[in-house]
Amino acid sequence: MVSRTVLLDDASAHVAKAFRGRREQLAEIGVGLLSLPPRSPELNDIERVWHAAKYEDYPRCAQTTVDAIGEAVDRAMTRQRDRIQGSGRWG
Repeated sequence: MVSRTVLLDDASAHVAKAFRGRREQLAEIGVGLLSLPPRSPELNDIERVWHAAKYEDYPRCAQTTVDAIGEAVDRAMTRQRDRIQGSGRWG
């Protein structure tokens, strides 16, 4: 019996050889896999989050260090998380 479902898109990690043949193993521990059709970002809610984080929240300036990039990404994702939690959409 599946108690959790993982939604997969065309990401390279989702279609990698190492991932193939694992459905049965995952099903044994209650995890089901659901694959989205190719080129269908509109069906995956996280794509809207990534888009908003990238184009609305990530600063429009060059980051000069790896730490600065990480901090800018963290701030963008925190703003997205706060919006989602405030909307009541995902709990």
